[in-house]
Formats: sequence, structure tokens, C-alpha cells
Amino acid sequence: MPTTLPNRPGDVNRFAARYRAAKCFRKAEFDSLTHDTADGYGALCHLLLAYSAFEFFLRAIGTDLKATSRLRTDTERDRVQDRLRGLPGHREVLNTVRAHVENRFQRQIDSHLAGLSSNPFYLAAAIRHSFAHGFLTATPEGVPARSVATTSRYLVTVLFRVIDREFERRMTDFERMLSGE
Repeated sequence: MPTTLPNRPGDVNRFAARYRAAKCFRKAEFDSLTHDTADGYGALCHLLLAYSAFEFFLRAIGTDLKATSRLRTDTERDRVQDRLRGLPGHREVLNTVRAHVENRFQRQIDSHLAGLSSNPFYLAAAIRHSFAHGFLTATPEGVPARSVATTSRYLVTVLFRVIDREFERRMTDFERMLSGE
């Protein structure tokens, strides 16, 4: 994505449609898969939808992935990273994903795994990319069962929390501007 993005009305409409679909998502059903595999694919599908909404949210507000660090405080960043690091198997999930993404995503994964500051939106993007392009499965070899599902679900929560907060803040600012405050 370019550094400066236009925020056209169509981008807002596309964001709204993707957000609604992602927010309404509850589960995906599969025949003949184990519970863990079906759950993992359901969580990956939810991340795919949520990240798509996040991408169009960024377009609607005229920003890109590189500038997303301003969407969270240092305290929030640390809390998100600590919680993610506490998820069983998340390290193995990110190591599996790492081989299938661009250098900019690999650097964020490496920083996160080294205990340094990283951007969780890059981590979510890396998982989404690996799944969408067929590299990541719900139960990859060497990754503890349910790790893909729990890691994906947590990142969906992070994406929604930021989208919801930022959207509400912008609407409040807009309403203040309209009322002359």
C-alpha cells in the first residue's frame, strides 16, 4: 500500500461491509474434520475477515500499515504483546508463518519473538497472508493443537478493539465539530 491513501466514500462503504461481515462471523462448519482442525480454520477465516475490515478501515482514515503504531499507546502495545506471548504455541505459529512472508513482516515477527517491541497488526497481517495464500493450515506440523485458533482469535480481538475505539473517537470528534464545540 502507498504511504498516503485517499479516503474515498467507497472505501468507507467497503470498510462498513467488511466490518459487518467480520463482526457477525460466529463459526465455519466443516464435515469430516477433527474439532481442533475445524476450529482452527474457523478462527483463520475470522482473522481473514477481520483483517480485511482493518485494511479498509486504514484506507478510510487515510493511513497505511506502517503508520499504525500511532493507533495504540505504549502501554497498550506492551499489554497486547504480553498477552500474545502468554498464549500457548503462539511462538510456533509465528515461526511457521515467518517463512512465507516478506521481510518487513519477518522483522516484526523476529522482534516479537525476541521479546522486543513489535506491531501486532503486522503479526495479524502475516498470519492472514500465510493462510490466504495457502501456506498456513489450522494444525501445522510442530505446532501445538489449538495454537493457530487461539492466536488468531486473540489477534481478531485486538483488531476489533482498535477499530471500534478509533471509529468511536472519530465519530465523537465529528459530532463535536458539527455542534461547534
